[in-house]
Amino acid sequence: MKKDTKNRVFHLNQFGHGDANPILLRVSLFAEFTKIDFGYTTTDIYDNGGWIRMAPDTFIEVIETGKRYTLQLAENIPIAPVHHYFESQKDWRYFSLYFSPLPIQDCTINIIEVENGTLIDFNYYGVELRMKEGMEILE
Repeated sequence: MKKDTKNRVFHLNQFGHGDANPILLRVSLFAEFTKIDFGYTTTDIYDNGGWIRMAPDTFIEVIETGKRYTLQLAENIPIAPVHHYFESQKDWRYFSLYFSPLPIQDCTINIIEVENGTLIDFNYYGVELRMKEGMEILE
């Protein structure tokens, strides 16, 4: 794994493992924390767009080392058992999750809301973070 000391942002636009999962928009690596941004659009499978929330024990797992990084803060999405209920099937929401800092180096991560979860859980597998593909965040 290649080591780097510069803060990086990765623009991903990656789907989760289920059709109703948010789009993983960005992963930002900082020395102090890791920030992951999502975009969610309601679907017509739920009356009034359904609801979203984040499990309190959500984590990031670095595949190469097996090390886990715990959720520290959720922004614009409630933590279970609280839910955000949408008003229509055309609603949307951006939200961010903050974790303990990942090493700023090449790695592959899983973002896990519910371990061994179902297709409605917000799980993302095999997210590659290659430092040469990330944009340096200028301070």
